[in-house]
Amino acid sequence: MIKPLYELQNNLNCWCQKCCEEQTGHQRMFRMVLCPTCGNKRCPKATDHKLECTGSNEPGQKGSVYQ
Repeated sequence: MIKPLYELQNNLNCWCQKCCEEQTGHQRMFRMVLCPTCGNKRCPKATDHKLECTGSNEPGQKGSVYQ
């Protein structure tokens, strides 16, 4: 059974979209995931912590869920 997000949010090992989805089993998070370096939601690092921060919020960036 998949636990509700409010039970899981304090137990996540990583903040990025990819890891949160893998750890919780939820495909969409109910919170906005931002890059910890630049603070942009469209930065590829917000999607996957293994990707580089671009410092940009432009849509269409390779690796971002907002492509």
